[in-house]
Amino acid sequence: MIFLHDFGIGIEEYEKKGKKNNFPLFKWCPNCQAIAYGNLHRHGYYWRYGINQEEELHIPICRFRCLVCQVTISILPSFLIPYFQHTLDTMMERLSSVLKGEKVKGSRQQLEQHLKRFYESIHWTHSFFTDAGYQLGFTKDIKKEAQKYVTMIQDFGESTSFFRRSWGHLSSYFMGKLILPYLPPKKNTIHPT
Repeated sequence: MIFLHDFGIGIEEYEKKGKKNNFPLFKWCPNCQAIAYGNLHRHGYYWRYGINQEEELHIPICRFRCLVCQVTISILPSFLIPYFQHTLDTMMERLSSVLKGEKVKGSRQQLEQHLKRFYESIHWTHSFFTDAGYQLGFTKDIKKEAQKYVTMIQDFGESTSFFRRSWGHLSSYFMGKLILPYLPPKKNTIHPT
């Protein structure tokens, strides 16, 4: 289970502090709500990369394990997107640049994957802003919509503020794969011979 936490610092300072960051303490398990005292244990760290515009940083992610429900909880800093190495701000800057037709440093294939995922989640982003009270239309021009939402996310304040507020919207997160309900296959209308 991923638990998003705002450390109030950027990735560079987070990397410098390493395992000495101020990791949150829980009063209860975020999954089963069991009282944390005696049931929630620090379960070590795993290391991952975080990429900003200038460099690739190697940072620790703290984990806890609940003895009641057996779930492992990873404390993800709010400047990161789950399963992506680029920081949220870097991702938004890269998407903004490519949508404006500007040249972007880095892997072309990776940038195309990020843009494709952003396009796939554009309805999720639209839904979040609509639920937040914005009155927005939606056109069939996906590139125009993408440009509009990149600007809105950047103007939302810090993009990490957008990420924290949107966490869990429609059972997902920004740039995450949408969780679709299971639909049984349609019956074959062609009769076998």
